[in-house]
Amino acid sequence: MIAHAECLQMRDMPGESRFYSPDILPRLQSVLAALADIDVAHEKNVTRVASSAMDDDRKRDMIGKLQHDHRERRIPYVAELMALRERMDATFG
Repeated sequence: MIAHAECLQMRDMPGESRFYSPDILPRLQSVLAALADIDVAHEKNVTRVASSAMDDDRKRDMIGKLQHDHRERRIPYVAELMALRERMDATFG
């Protein structure tokens, strides 16, 4: 992971003593795992609808709703990722 590599590089720099807060990496992993779960579930749902026997208009409507719901479910996790990034930037900024 790039963030982890950056942290290791900072540790090796002479005179530098800044480190990520110990809660950042586990929280980052947790948020990324949640996003991956959301994305996998979404892809399965879209595939199931797309391969169903219903008419194309109904499929389009259902897939559109699935995409909308998918975006909505991701919003808080993406916001948390941005907040974590800001914390990391502040550490090394």
